Amino acid sequence: MQTNSSDRSAQAIEISGARLAKWKTMLTARKIGTTKKLLSRVPELIGEQAARKALNGQRLDRQTWEAIFTGLKLNRVDFFSDVEWFDRNLTTQWEILWNLAADASDRFGLVLPEHVPDSSLWDGVGSEKFQQTIASRTSVLLEIPGGFLGYLILVEQDALGNIVLLSPSPLMSNPVLTGSIQRLPQYPPSPFEFLQPITVGTNYLWAGIFAKLPELRWLADAQKRPLRLQMAQVTELLAYVSKQPPGTPLWRSSYVVTASSSHADIMNLDI
Repeated sequence: MQTNSSDRSAQAIEISGARLAKWKTMLTARKIGTTKKLLSRVPELIGEQAARKALNGQRLDRQTWEAIFTGLKLNRVDFFSDVEWFDRNLTTQWEILWNLAADASDRFGLVLPEHVPDSSLWDGVGSEKFQQTIASRTSVLLEIPGGFLGYLILVEQDALGNIVLLSPSPLMSNPVLTGSIQRLPQYPPSPFEFLQPITVGTNYLWAGIFAKLPELRWLADAQKRPLRLQMAQVTELLAYVSKQPPGTPLWRSSYVVTASSSHADIMNLDI
């Protein structure tokens, strides 16, 4: 999620230097080893954005790897020395966490600023209030409905596959819900008045409301700095959620960011 001053991917897999070297060797053997030749083939399989990530040695999700293996006729057994680990992540911790939540796309999500003054009068019928598709660089707020008490953990998997913590965070300095409608960013004290998603693609929102502060060490500094969750932290969150009593509010929602014709300069915070 970006702020202005403004197909969900599986758990991303780290690419080690050794794996990249093996990839280069295998692609060379298939006469597509150079950057130029690789770019001419891989983008049609996984898209230009994912291809750039691959060439830069960034993390790729499991589905992207499968597309590469299939399209280039590579054998994943030869590529990954720990195939059992690779296969175990078919259903990842993030996917399990996502599936534990109920679809609440008509209850929480992005709202346009012009809806905010009247949001207390919203009758709740339909999902027109919450934006399912927005153009890149549109200023929006993320709204959590009223009527709930407890500690809010709000997580987003962005269009690049990064899993980021939105509550608690500098965007939401007070993650304790007291029954009223809450919107991110909490401006002030957050220095950002709006959110402003930039990257084109689908973003996935997950929210849990808990009776007390979750016993997760990494929450301690989350309000001071943006936190991008690693696999171990997602696993800890899943373990905590799994121990909660039935009826604990767990929600999920999503929205799509489309290309914008506007290229105006903005200030943004990439978390």
